[in-house]
Amino acid sequence: MARYLFVSWSGAGNQPPAVGIAQALQRRGHHVAFAGYESQRDYFATRGFRFVLLERASAAWRDEPPDRMLAVKLNAVWASSDHLHDLPDLVGQERCEVLIVDCLMFGALAALEKAGVPTAVLVHSAPGALMPPRGQFEALLLEPINRVRRAAGCLKVGSLWEAWARFPALCASIRELDPLGPDTPASFSYIGPVFEEAARSDWRSPWSADDPRPLVLVSFSTGPYWDQGPRIRKTLQALGHVHCRVLATTGTADVNAIPIPSNAVVARHVPHPVVLPSVSLTVTHAGHGTVAASLRHGVPMLCLPNPVADQPILARRVQDLGAGLALEGDTATAGEIRGAVERMLADGSYSERARELAAAIDRSPGAHGAVCKLESLARPSGAERRTDEG
Repeated sequence: MARYLFVSWSGAGNQPPAVGIAQALQRRGHHVAFAGYESQRDYFATRGFRFVLLERASAAWRDEPPDRMLAVKLNAVWASSDHLHDLPDLVGQERCEVLIVDCLMFGALAALEKAGVPTAVLVHSAPGALMPPRGQFEALLLEPINRVRRAAGCLKVGSLWEAWARFPALCASIRELDPLGPDTPASFSYIGPVFEEAARSDWRSPWSADDPRPLVLVSFSTGPYWDQGPRIRKTLQALGHVHCRVLATTGTADVNAIPIPSNAVVARHVPHPVVLPSVSLTVTHAGHGTVAASLRHGVPMLCLPNPVADQPILARRVQDLGAGLALEGDTATAGEIRGAVERMLADGSYSERARELAAAIDRSPGAHGAVCKLESLARPSGAERRTDEG
């Protein structure tokens, strides 16, 4: 059995796919640990994984107001020179045979590229949505990442995909959901969405089993860096006038002052697998995790994206695929949301297209395919070790 180390950071939607793959590796009998930041310790410990700290990078992390967090993430995670020290230390201490590194930790990737340790990149969304070449995110990151690469003794890259392409890249999405799917490098493997094992939930539907009204799930970002309160408020205002039942999961948002219509219930968290089999429509920020979970169950979406990361591009892609509609998340009115929801509930083509994408997800390799690729990375080092010992 091999020793695997996942290198991660607290970016909300990037962690569940890593946990899902790690759980699959554990079921195969492998040793698995996570390395990351102090704020992640409880997240991984409660899921049964040993956690080790990226000491220098974690010390550089600090919680700031949302308008200053971009600079923190850039210096402490995305283009962290501290990773050039943390990663070589961990490789020796942990005796890991394979590392799986979050795709946005470019300093860690540079350190491991130079070290020559078997490494895979975990891309937790569709690459063409998360980080399209010549996109806004790449324009922000490319220069500081190349500074870190120079410090590591690595060659300059002309795109961030180029840094990923130096390793096997496991893309936890389907090619159909990627607007640039046909253009991705050959080293990118679309393994399909990966989900962690569903946590136990005490949530029970308050509606009777024979209630004929369609169920609408309202599920916005659980990350702490965007205030989802306004989206929740106007969505509940809209859905209060629609013939449906509404379950709104609020995460960290403060909803104490938001009026709750009579057809709605609110919960902090309900695991997606618990509720999605009964859902007719999801209203979401279009983060990849919620998009993938909804499509996995053949549920169409109304997307109200935050203007960050992969959300606007995924929202447009969902609409282009016919599996939903997209509105401007910050400016859409309650009236526009109501109209879009009523249109989608009345038009079965959205559900039909979502079910076709569910079939594509079912055909994808998933966590099992990821495990097979990771096991193949471990074999060469194991074979060399046996030869040396012999």
